Amino acid sequence: MSATHEELIRQELEKAANLISGARRLMSEGRQVDLSAMEERVRAVTQAVDTAPPEVAREYKDHLLALMEALDVLDHDLQTHHKVLEEGLTTIRHREAEIAYGPKKT
Repeated sequence: MSATHEELIRQELEKAANLISGARRLMSEGRQVDLSAMEERVRAVTQAVDTAPPEVAREYKDHLLALMEALDVLDHDLQTHHKVLEEGLTTIRHREAEIAYGPKKT
């Protein structure tokens, strides 16, 4: 028995939400995140909605907006995480320069 459009959309939305939640958790732990699976999930959600009858697809507008908001939050988290890593790298480089050349003279 094949899944209905509603079931398929719900399943894909749940999988995408779980991946977003997992990615945010990993980043909060300072770990790397592979976003390729999430990209596939979001693609699967949009395909499921695109192939559903219009009356079914309309029922998921709020869910899709919530998914977009969650992705925006993840984007912000990624940017913050990247900035923290970049600042840490700059600090390491400054320390290495001090070790190699002595403290900065002012």
